[in-house]
Amino acid sequence: MADTEELQTLKKENSKLKLEARLRKSLSLELERQKGIVQTAKEEAEKQQKLLQKASDRLSKYLSPQICEQIFSDVEFDKGSGRKKLTIFFSDIVSFTSISEAMEAEELSGFLNFYLTSMCEIALKYGGTIDKFIGDSIMIFFGDPQTRGPEQDAISCCKMALEMLTFVESNEDLIKEKFNFPEKLEIRIGIHSGMCSVGNFGSDQRLSYTIIGGEVNIAQMLEAAAPSDGILMSYESYAHAQDLVEVEELNSITMKGIN
Repeated sequence: MADTEELQTLKKENSKLKLEARLRKSLSLELERQKGIVQTAKEEAEKQQKLLQKASDRLSKYLSPQICEQIFSDVEFDKGSGRKKLTIFFSDIVSFTSISEAMEAEELSGFLNFYLTSMCEIALKYGGTIDKFIGDSIMIFFGDPQTRGPEQDAISCCKMALEMLTFVESNEDLIKEKFNFPEKLEIRIGIHSGMCSVGNFGSDQRLSYTIIGGEVNIAQMLEAAAPSDGILMSYESYAHAQDLVEVEELNSITMKGIN
């Protein structure tokens, strides 16, 4: 009788041990499954992060870095437009139409990429927001989305413009040799400061973060009237930067559509 009870007890213990072993195995398998899920999720997150970084890098080539930073930040960036005091910069290459006709397409493309890349590097050095390229023309503004104040924004714009002129002059020989440039590279620059509407403009399908208004037109007209290898700025910009630059006062300019 005692042997029978002992045998029954041993059988129960054995069954209990088998059950515990199965539970441990089941728990181990579940842990491994959970680890696999976590690893898969981690790999997918890393994949998505790489895709997002790749998209961000591509986007940064189409938009000014300041705009990209705002888009990828937590700051509300699609709320429309507002009025701000900005300093606006326009530049273009003198006689570029005839120059482009005298150059081979590959040389022209190589030159433009070199020139615009160099100008952008200088603009970013001084904190300018690169608005757009229109062929050889460049539009940049200071004072949004970040500003150091109207005076410092105008000073930064002037410093940028002067460095651009210096760059063009110092790289004249290199440009001729490397891109078979047919004549002396000369640019002209217009600078104006004033109140502009700045923000998102466009449609539900496509937006452009830019500036509009009469002050923009004035800056563009000043650029068109500027001398070769020179800067033509309005008094509004000069008033902010007069301690930085030496200027020559020119005759008044009549601008169509501008009082």
